[in-house]
Amino acid sequence: MQYDRPYNDEINIGDLFTKFGEYRRYVLKKWWVVLIFAILLAFLLRFYAVWKKEQYISHADFAVKGTEGSSTSSLASLASSFGIGITTGTEFTNELFLGILQSRSVVKEALMQKRTMSVKKGVAPREDYLANFYTEMYPKWTKKKKLKNFTLEHGSLDSITVYEDSCLTIIYDELVEKDLTVEFSDDAGMNQMEFASLSRDFSFHFADYITYASSDYYINAQVQNEQKTVALMESKADSLRGLLESKEEQLARIQDGSSFQVKFAGYVSQNRLLREIGLITTEYSTTFAQLQLARFDLQNKTPLVDIIDQPKYSTIKEKEQTTMFMIIGLILGVIFSSIGLSVRKYIRDSVEESKQKQLVIEKYNKEKDSQSLIDTDSNKI
Repeated sequence: MQYDRPYNDEINIGDLFTKFGEYRRYVLKKWWVVLIFAILLAFLLRFYAVWKKEQYISHADFAVKGTEGSSTSSLASLASSFGIGITTGTEFTNELFLGILQSRSVVKEALMQKRTMSVKKGVAPREDYLANFYTEMYPKWTKKKKLKNFTLEHGSLDSITVYEDSCLTIIYDELVEKDLTVEFSDDAGMNQMEFASLSRDFSFHFADYITYASSDYYINAQVQNEQKTVALMESKADSLRGLLESKEEQLARIQDGSSFQVKFAGYVSQNRLLREIGLITTEYSTTFAQLQLARFDLQNKTPLVDIIDQPKYSTIKEKEQTTMFMIIGLILGVIFSSIGLSVRKYIRDSVEESKQKQLVIEKYNKEKDSQSLIDTDSNKI
């Protein structure tokens, strides 16, 4: 049924300020509710800080410098003289190094390292794989992931079984998701790594291996082609030197056997060997000079990975500060309780306002019906 509204639904700015003042006075009137809720939340956060186990965080900073992407190095020219085409100056970025830090092969190799330590208080140290120490350190997680009966027995990626590799993959996923953090800091200009666990020895040994293994992998991967070329040249130089020594010994035997020879025909073999020795000596000298140049170029092209902060000196114990948690709890308690009281008042006011509007509408309809009856009677008269 259509009817004219006997009330005004429009809200102006003045009404908003009035409402805000009402809510503020209501919250201040209920100060004891705000205080109780804030104190309760503060003690709950304090209890959480005390209950939470201590964690040990190992930190490492890396300053990485790779090649500049030049394709005109002397090593490339030198390799081409041997018929080998290589692409020098592969550019390695910080993102690649961060990827190496948390790669499956590096992390799994770290878990397969044997160390002597203990991850529980009151338990004597023993020598075992880090993967076994990890499952011992988190028994609830181990039971949840159905790794309770898992024990790593092989210490190499080439010798582990399928079951061991599957279990290491589960541990790897957990480590990368929750325990291992890697990032590049724009402020410091360095790659940073953090690893957290419940044991100081485990955090240190794991992060220490990751640090140096990743650095070695990064360096070897960048100069892999150059190392192969140098190895090939070393092999050729060794072959030439062995051939030269063999010819010299052969010449010495011929000269010893022809000491009293008077015919010039007997000197043919000696002259031939002398020519061969001269040619081999020249080739060996050239190859040896090129080899030294290649070694020097390889040394210059080897990237620099400088470990600024080593895990050995940067493993710290992290414990949540109870005072800070209580302060945060008080602030959050005041905010949440104020919001809750405001919502409660809004709902109550909305319900009350709805009832008042309904009464006004009913009264208005009654008055309108009465006026209609009066008008009808007047028309009859």
